[in-house]
Amino acid sequence: MSQLTDLLNELVNVEGINSAVVVGRDGFVIEGVASGTSLDADAVGAVISTGIGSSEVMGRELEVGAMTQGMVEYDDGLIVMALLGEEAIVAVVADLNANLGNVRFQIKKRLKAIEKAL
Repeated sequence: MSQLTDLLNELVNVEGINSAVVVGRDGFVIEGVASGTSLDADAVGAVISTGIGSSEVMGRELEVGAMTQGMVEYDDGLIVMALLGEEAIVAVVADLNANLGNVRFQIKKRLKAIEKAL
């Protein structure tokens, strides 16, 4: 198993996180793991890269600086995304009852290692 897969599995093992994926800026999924759910890799890649692009434009237009991490809450879960340099994005899907602070911390804690594993 690759180091990147191991790091994503660590994220999925965090209570409340059920999926973790690394997506290139071009929308192609580099690696993804899920616990108990299936991932449509093409759809995930497309929506994550598009969502990050929109979020970056929003930050520039509102003059709040460069994006580091973003979170979107839905009826049935959360998506937390973070940039991996200029080339990729890591995103996790978590349950609504997940500890958001811990989810954000767990992503941030692994960012450099994930980026290095690319």
